[in-house]
Amino acid sequence: MNHYPFHIGDYIKSTVHLNNEEDLAYRRLIELYYDTERAIMPDTKTVTRRLRISYEVICRILGEFFVEKTDGWHNKRCDEEIEKYHRLIESNSNAGKAS
Repeated sequence: MNHYPFHIGDYIKSTVHLNNEEDLAYRRLIELYYDTERAIMPDTKTVTRRLRISYEVICRILGEFFVEKTDGWHNKRCDEEIEKYHRLIESNSNAGKAS
């Protein structure tokens, strides 16, 4: 995805308690999630290095906003938005083929 909906009020309500480094970590994790269109890889040391955020902060944010599954760390809202995006692409593709 090259863009995603960002609901400022929802974001602030969910993150008002975070310090600056935690807020940055959360935003970078969300952007990585949307960029790759998949869960955050379970190898948190690689994620830490890639995002240039401390291991402790990444672990704290993953634990608070993500759920660990066998394929990585999932975020419900990201999964929903990616699913909507894929449905839109498929719908547009089908409409194009029909015309």
